[in-house]
Amino acid sequence: MSHMLIELYTATPAWTALDPVSRGALFARIGAGMQNVDPARVTPVAMGRIEQDVPHTTAEQFYAVWQCAERLDADALLAAIGATGWHEYFTTTHALGAAGTLQQHLAELAALPRG
Repeated sequence: MSHMLIELYTATPAWTALDPVSRGALFARIGAGMQNVDPARVTPVAMGRIEQDVPHTTAEQFYAVWQCAERLDADALLAAIGATGWHEYFTTTHALGAAGTLQQHLAELAALPRG
């Protein structure tokens, strides 16, 4: 079953301290690490800066959305990202779940026990 991986991330002081050459080296490691992820099974959907002028926004600076053919593909993507050293330079929050429809999601919400 298809899964969606959503990443929210913010640069750390370690990132802001890096010079352009060192940043380029990290980008090269990321590119090399992504070679271990099957592009037929993991698709980047959207990435960018998070707009801060919307209600209930997060304090994170950036987002990435990936569609993965199965949970195992999402796990492989997370492992590949982690192996690049990404988390040393960006604090990251992950959200992962099976892709569903609005009606399925509303049914999930309706099924939550009363508390």
